[in-house]
Parts: sequence; structure tokens; C-alpha cells
Amino acid sequence: MDAADDGGLRVHMSLLRKALGTPPADAGCSEWIANIPLRGYQFLGKVRAMSAPAGRAQVQPGFMPAPHRSGRLVGRDTELRRLAVLLRSRRLVTVVGPGGMGKTSIALHAAALHCAPAAGHRVPVADLAFVDFAPLDSAAHVLGTVAHAVHARGEALDTREAIVQALARRPVLLLLDNCEHVIEPLALLVQALLAALPQLHILATSREPLAVDSENVLWLPALHIRPEPPSSLAEAARSPAVELLIERLAGTAVVLTDAHSELLPAICRQVDGIPLAIELVAAQLAAQPVERLRAQLGDHLRLYAAGSALAHPRHQTLAATLDWSLALLDAGELLLFRRLSLFRGRFDAESAMGIAVDVLGPDDAFEALLALTRRSLVAFDGGRAAAPYRLLDTTRAYAHAKLQASGERPGAVLQHARLMCDVVDSATADLARLDPHRWAERYPHRLDDVRAALQACIAQHEDTGLAAQLAIASAPLWFRMSLVEEYRDRVLATLAYLQTLEQPAPLPQAWLQLSLYNALWHTGGSVAEMVAACETALAAALAHGVVTLEFQARWGLCALNITRGDYTGAFRHARIVHAAAESSGDPAARNLSHRMHALVRHFCGDFAGSRDHALAASQVDGSVRRGRGNIFQPDARITARAILARTQWIAGQAAQSMATARETVAEAEAEGHALTLCIALFWICPVAVWSGERDAAQSWTERMLQETNARGLRYWHQWAVCYAQALPLHEPAGRAAHIERVLRDMDRFDAPCKEMLVTFCEDWLDTETIARAGRGEGQWSAAEVARALGRRHARQGDQGRALACCTQALETARAQGAGAWEQRAAEDLVRLQAAAITSNDTP
Repeated sequence: MDAADDGGLRVHMSLLRKALGTPPADAGCSEWIANIPLRGYQFLGKVRAMSAPAGRAQVQPGFMPAPHRSGRLVGRDTELRRLAVLLRSRRLVTVVGPGGMGKTSIALHAAALHCAPAAGHRVPVADLAFVDFAPLDSAAHVLGTVAHAVHARGEALDTREAIVQALARRPVLLLLDNCEHVIEPLALLVQALLAALPQLHILATSREPLAVDSENVLWLPALHIRPEPPSSLAEAARSPAVELLIERLAGTAVVLTDAHSELLPAICRQVDGIPLAIELVAAQLAAQPVERLRAQLGDHLRLYAAGSALAHPRHQTLAATLDWSLALLDAGELLLFRRLSLFRGRFDAESAMGIAVDVLGPDDAFEALLALTRRSLVAFDGGRAAAPYRLLDTTRAYAHAKLQASGERPGAVLQHARLMCDVVDSATADLARLDPHRWAERYPHRLDDVRAALQACIAQHEDTGLAAQLAIASAPLWFRMSLVEEYRDRVLATLAYLQTLEQPAPLPQAWLQLSLYNALWHTGGSVAEMVAACETALAAALAHGVVTLEFQARWGLCALNITRGDYTGAFRHARIVHAAAESSGDPAARNLSHRMHALVRHFCGDFAGSRDHALAASQVDGSVRRGRGNIFQPDARITARAILARTQWIAGQAAQSMATARETVAEAEAEGHALTLCIALFWICPVAVWSGERDAAQSWTERMLQETNARGLRYWHQWAVCYAQALPLHEPAGRAAHIERVLRDMDRFDAPCKEMLVTFCEDWLDTETIARAGRGEGQWSAAEVARALGRRHARQGDQGRALACCTQALETARAQGAGAWEQRAAEDLVRLQAAAITSNDTP
């Protein structure tokens, strides 16, 4: 068990023991939980099975789970009924009210009722998709947040369509929580989704309406308090606000009698019936008599003065309640409370201790966290093992105002950034040792804090190097979550910030340029931009002797040269990397070198060399496949196997090639990484086309089209479009017309795509491809170009030039070891020679 797990377990056990209390005399044990040496924790009480409660909304696999609200919704029966009716009859409902009113709670309960299976059925009426906008610091990333929540990879170029596809499977209730700060872009998305998805219902919570035409607004008031004085505790409990307070005190040491019947409504009235404020008050009643609390409330529930950051009328009473709560904290608890406001979302115990490690010791910080949790200043969700703590939105805003007023914020921001650097380093290291599911539980939610830390470091304009360090180190997190477009924007902002410094460090800028190249590669940047980024990184690597940076920069330039069809230029970088990698002995560097050589040698027509390097690159362990040296790349083994499959086919090993291709696609599917799958299909789709495996060719090409389109992978999408041209060639009825259509549109394909097209159909040969082959470029398909040119001459009646071209194709294929091209050329040559003999025999 690692340190993070151990710290979290300590928290859980401590809170659980406090919650369970002391066992009764007939429990058969003196304590509920014991720590057994060398074994761990053990529950000593008797256990009996109970059926799960009915009525919870079902969450479709692939959607972010909504937080579970246990227990009944106190004091909101009327509003809940109205909300349930609205959801049945309307497609867009927004619950509106001030912070602390319980908008999220009532929305979650209403969603559970709406989605629950109908009587006598097991299948839910609708699936629940939950999106929380509270951690978002910019309205620009609304689409990405929604796409991530429904696992649609919303950061792609066609993000909105990807969201539609993810929600189109069956009826869905989309619950959008905490919308007030992203209303403008969200309203546009909501309109588009409702228009595209007739079965979709949307339930939103916000402090103001979304202002969409079809919106139905349910205003959520404070909990009601009867004006007449109650004569008994039971009568007092008829007020929903008092009912909530009494419910929250159930199970505590507080003993309520009829003598408290007037005090409890008075307490609730002083906090304006705000549910969150009532819960905070309830947390304090366990520490002092009700009568004393009533007296102290008059002193501590003061309104904020005009001009205060929390002076808005709907925050004043709640802020005063929080202000009073803070008066009960010691110095360490206060300091931790203020600093916890820097976390944008959920956090674990280790992070809570880390945010104050420069001031508080680990034990003191841990005890302070427990104290804040007991007093309901920090929320704890036991259902989230990885990061069970959070500050409610209103509480976080209040705590952050206190942090700013204390003068500690600049130092705390830097500590938060240092903590995030440690977190993303751990995330990168764990990519190689954790399975994808466990990694996804532990790290993706950290992006909210990475965003905040990057923005804060840049805003403070202090040359600490933390902004660049965090932007560079967090790359694996962004790429693994496929939030590449947003990461590109963050890198650009960090580079712009570094340019404002008097003497920006060259190496951080170089690493950022490399990050920028990789982000541009997937989001459609220009070749000129990417070349400039790689060359800048390479120059800095050579000047400072940073081998890892040099390798990555040369890989980028190698890939860019392949993209442009300059295979010889790519070979130059591959040779340099190979020589350095062999002398270094670094497994990651040697694997990268083998992959570069497999790639370049394939396109240069050295198929035997490509095969050898692909085999070497495929012999790789997990530490290299997902390690730091491969953070921007697809899976190393899968890529190598895909190159091998295509090379095997060209070498004449068709059956072996298809077997390798099928195994590679299956492995890529199991890996669950879209970029890896798309690049594998880039290599493998032509194998199925050449082999005449129509079902595989269609299935793989359609999958590549779908994945690249949904995720905005422009470069790989153009290849999927290229491969799709081969599919109609097997349909005799429309074959001739399709060939003519592609010929008319040849200008829309680049040189490497044209080289591929001619291997699908000899008629798809243009002057550019002929010229490239004549200059010794495009050697991987040079034999096919010569053969296609021979067929053209034959149709034109020039048998001599046709025979010469086919002979050239045959010799080129034999020299390259391209058995498949050789067989094609030999068959054409036999036909031409037979035709020539027939022609000579004709009188």
C-alpha cells in the first residue's frame, strides 16, 4: 500500500470510529473496529445482509457517476414534487436559488426519481449523466467538461457532435450542476443538444436562469419557518427548517425537549432558513448547550460591511455563520482552512497536509483536517476512495476571501503549485505501474487544480519557474485525458508569460516548445509552426547537451518529414538518434530509435530493415510503453506491431500479415487509448484492402473515420478518408464512376496519400506521384508507380514503354524485397508479353 492509500485509510478509520461510537453492552465486542498487527483493520461487530434501497438512478457505463445523496430530503417535499412533475412534462428545467440552498441535493433526488425503473421493471427509465461545473475556472472549457463527463472526448474539433453521439444511445437525463459562471456558452450547448436529441431531458442548477427559450425555472426558496411560536417540540418540527435542524442532531449527544421549542425556530430564523447554514449550526450544537448557542449567534452572525468580497445579500448570513464557525478554530485549523480554498475540487488527506507542509507538520495538519471535517467546514464523501474531501462552493469562496485578507495567498499559491508538480510527477510514474482503471480513479480530477495553479503562477508574475515546470510536467495528464486542445492553449499562455521575464530560462522554453509541437500535431497546427517548435527544442538540446530532449525533438522532425513525404530527411534524424541511443544503453531511447527506423526504412523501401527494427521495438515492457520517454506517443509495442503487419504484407507474407494485424487491433482496443488505436489502424487498414479482406477493411476504416472525427485528430482523419476511397472498388456496378470521381479530386490528397492511392488502383496515378518516383522519392511504392505507368502506356498502345515500366517495377520490387509488389509486376509483365506475341502473330 502506498503512502497516499495509507493516509486515506487513517482518515477513514478515524472518522468511522467516531461515527460508530461505543458498542452497546449486547454487541459482543468492546470496540467496533480493531487494528490487528500484521493483518490490518477488522470489524468486530455482527454483520447481517440487507437488500439495497430501491429508487436510485442508474448510471450508464461510460458516464461520470453523480454523487450519492443518502437519506431523505428534509423539508423539500413540495419542491421535490413540483420538480418531478416538471421533469416528466418538460425537457429543460433549471433549479435556481442562492448558494447554500440545497439546489444540488434536490436535483439529485429528483433525478433519482425520474430515472428509476418503472413498477415491475428492472431497466431504468433513463440513464443519468452528471456534469459539475463548480471546478471550472473558464467558460471556454464548457464543451470539454461536458464531453469528459460523458466520455465523449469533448476537447476534439467536433466536440459538440461527439457529445451528441455519447448521449444518443437511449433516453438520458443530463444533470448540469453549478452553472452560474458558465451560462453563456452552456446555453448555446443546451439548445443544440435539445434540438439534436429528442429523448434528452436536462436538469440544471444555477444561481440564475440559463435564459434558454424552452427553459422552465424552479426557484428554490429558503426552508420555511412558521411565524407563530410553537407550543411543543413536535409543533416546532412542522417548520421545514426546524425539521432539518432536528434531523441533523439525531444520533448526537444533544437532548432536545419542549423547552427548546422556541429556541430552535429562533436559531433557524437567524440563519434565514438556509440549509447549509442550518447544517453548520447543527455541527456546533454538539459542543455546547442550545441556550448558549442562541446567545452567541446574536454576536457572531454579523452582516459583512459594504465592499466586502462576500457582501452579496444572498451570501451575508451564510458568510456570517462561517465567520462564527471559524472563531472556534485554533491557529493551525484556521491556516489549513484558508489554504484548502486553493483546491478547485476534491482532494485527499495527503494533499491537505501537503498544502500546509511549509508551516504545519504532517500530524498537526492531519488533526486540523479531521477537526474541520467534524465541524462540517470540509465535506467528506466516503464513496470516493481516492479523494474524499472537498469544500462546498460557497465555503471555498469564503475561505479564499479569508486567505486573501490574511496576506498568505502569494506563498500559499506557490506551495499549491509545488504540490501539483509532485502530483503530476506521480501521475506520470504511475502510468507505467497502475492499470488504466485505477490510474483514472486517482488522477484525472487533479486537472482542476493544475489549471488553477498554472493560472495563479502566471498571474503572480514571479520568476519561480513553477509555471513552466508544471506546464511541462503535466503533459501526460492532459494527453492521457485527450484534453490536447486545452493543453495547447495552456502551453501557449505559459510561453507568452516566459517572454515577459527579463531572463527566461532556455531549457524550460525548449521543453514547452516540444509540448507545443505535440499538441499542434493532434489539433491541426500548421507544418511551419510544428517545424519551428521542434527546431527550437533541438537547438536548445544540442546547446545544453540534453539527450532526452534531443531525441524527442528529432522524433518530431522525423515525423514531420514523413508527413511531407521527405523520407530521406526523416532518415537523417533517425540515424543520429540510433547512434546516440545505442551508445547510451537507455531502453526507452533504444526503443524510440527502433520505432523511428522501422517507420523511416519502411517509407524508404528498405522493408527487411523495417521488419527487423519493428520486431526489436515490439519487445518492450510496460515501463517503456507508458514511461516518461513516451509521454506524447501512442503505445510503443502496438505501434511497432502495426508497422510490422504492413511491412510483412509488402514483403509477400500476406497470411502472416493479416494475423499480426488482427492481433494488433485487438490489443489496441484493449488498451483503451484512442490515439494508439487510430495510429495502429493507419498502418493496418491498407493491409486488409490489399488482402481483399473486405469485411475487415470496411470495419477498420469506418472505426478509424469515427475515432479520428470524434477526437479531432486531423492528420489521421485524412488517412482514414484516403483508405475509404478503396472500399467501393470491390463493387463492380459503380467502380468506374468512383474511379473517375477520385481522379477529379486528386488535388485534395497530399503526396503520401497519393502514393497510397496508386497501390489501391492503378488508375489513381497523377503527374506529381510520377515525378516524385522519378526523383527517387516515395520509394516504398515506387514499384507500384512504375507498374501503374506501364498499364497507362499499354492502354495508349505504347507496348515498348509499357514493357520497360513493368520491367523496372519488377527489378525495383526485387531489390527492395517487396514480394507483393514483385508478384503484381510479374503478372502484368506476363500479360504484356503475351499481348505483344499476339500482336506480332496477327497478319
